[in-house]
Amino acid sequence: MENLNFGDLVLQLRKEKDWTVRQLIERLEQKCGKVISPAYITRVEQYGEIPSPELICLLADVFGYDQQAMLAVARTSKVKKFDKGLQEKYENEKERDLKIHC
Repeated sequence: MENLNFGDLVLQLRKEKDWTVRQLIERLEQKCGKVISPAYITRVEQYGEIPSPELICLLADVFGYDQQAMLAVARTSKVKKFDKGLQEKYENEKERDLKIHC
């Protein structure tokens, strides 16, 4: 699981438990007392949104996963996403500069 991004990790852990998104949400809401939407879980699993550290620890608890390990995966995913965004911005600016000079 070391090479997974955070969303893939959450999805894999949920599937290992054979839980639906709704079942995961029910467990989270029981522990935190807050409403969590299915769309939010989808954004985490499918689109790489990184939740707050508190929710990451809560996810670790409901999955029986090590909190520090889950936080580390989230941190790495966030850094990779940031680096990818910077790289894309650099490449777009480089292309724009080439068009201006040609």
